[in-house]
Amino acid sequence: MVCAAASGGIAYGFGYRHAEALGAASLSDLKEKHARQASETAEANNVRLQQQVTRANLAEQQMFAVLDRLGTEQQPIQERIPHVTSTYRPAPAAAPEPVPHCVFTVGWLRDYNAALGVPGALAGPVTGSAGPAPWAAPGTDAELLESGVTPADILAHAQDYGRWARSLASQVTGLLTARETGTP
Repeated sequence: MVCAAASGGIAYGFGYRHAEALGAASLSDLKEKHARQASETAEANNVRLQQQVTRANLAEQQMFAVLDRLGTEQQPIQERIPHVTSTYRPAPAAAPEPVPHCVFTVGWLRDYNAALGVPGALAGPVTGSAGPAPWAAPGTDAELLESGVTPADILAHAQDYGRWARSLASQVTGLLTARETGTP
């Protein structure tokens, strides 16, 4: 009986140590597998990050190229503004004449700014030929005063506004293109 108990104890000890060794080996394998998966995931994430950075840099370069191109395209217009707003021909064969005085009223300027969504356009001040004055209320004689804005001012504003709008359109297109190519 003592022998059987001793044999059982020895077998139990061997079995316990064997199971413990198997468990430790299995845990070690699991830790190694987890570390390998974490390393592979980190490497894949790093590759994706580098791809996104490359796409973002390319999009930025393209955007700056578009902005440069827009500036270059606008230069001839800027140079022509004084010419096309100061003289005109009343008929095809007529000699050039000075452009007649064009009046944009305070009310027109107020409504122009309001139509563009300028903050405070309906309540803000304006600088006219008589100096700074509050916006004239709609329907009053004051809104019929000359604002001091010239056709050259309007054309220059249209040029700036067009460049701004085209720049925004280019940026949106670039963002959509980047999004379609996989940049989150």
